[in-house]
Amino acid sequence: MRKAVAGGPLKSIKQLELETLLSADEEIGNDTPDGGFYARRVKLDAARKGAMAKVDRVVLVHRMSEVVAQVGFTRFEAAMTDINGELDLGVRRAELATDISWLPAVENRGEGVFIVLNQDAIAQWRKSEAAHKREVQLSQGFAAWQRMHPGSQAVFLGAPYVLLDSLSHLLITAVSLECGYAASSIRERIYVSDAGSGILLYTGSPDAEGTLGGLAAVGKRIGQHLRTALELGRLCSNDPVCAQHHPDDRQEERFLHGAACHGCLLIAETSCERRNEFLDRALVVPTVEGAWTRIFP
Repeated sequence: MRKAVAGGPLKSIKQLELETLLSADEEIGNDTPDGGFYARRVKLDAARKGAMAKVDRVVLVHRMSEVVAQVGFTRFEAAMTDINGELDLGVRRAELATDISWLPAVENRGEGVFIVLNQDAIAQWRKSEAAHKREVQLSQGFAAWQRMHPGSQAVFLGAPYVLLDSLSHLLITAVSLECGYAASSIRERIYVSDAGSGILLYTGSPDAEGTLGGLAAVGKRIGQHLRTALELGRLCSNDPVCAQHHPDDRQEERFLHGAACHGCLLIAETSCERRNEFLDRALVVPTVEGAWTRIFP
């Protein structure tokens, strides 16, 4: 669903979500039992250092809702959303019925934590020669994947998206150790735009009571969880094979992965909005292959 703005282009679902999350100076929404959305911004230390210096904003989403609808069936290749959250209809799918007047859907009530990285830091990192070289390697891997999927309308999402998706997976693994939810029950939503680049980690339940607050609470100690996530990404049990993987390697046929495997970044496919694709921890932290492409120290 998209919303028309007077005198301007239609805005995607993700654009509207991002604007809402970024608009919270202190709090937004209603903190009531029947409220659909309530979020509070965390006050960050102005003198923060290390990895937290790359973080611009943290928002605790205490109440939120998610509507999931089934639109059809596919085989072999799932229909995914594009970078703006719009459904990619390029994948051929079987309709639910000949004449569709309604769709089966469920509304989940849940919570989450929203983390925004500094735009200037991302721009400066992306301009570096090493990061540009790595992005070229990832795009070459995607080109090889396209040649094996000639009917797909997918496009390469760029290094910033791969960076955020990889960081999100590391954070899901890190926070699941303390928040009370299994990693498979935590999902991600990645935002990459000129307005801001961030990660929403959230969980939800169709139960009327929603969730218990454990995931939103991790935002109060996000610095510690971020350090844990980065430490998890530095070394993989499959290194050096994992760190030395090239995206365009035809022998392995893992064209949409950089330094990523089941020993480090790959999580439950239901948790990742790209089904465990477009991942590379070398963009996030130093690996045994080299430390020059990462954004975090």
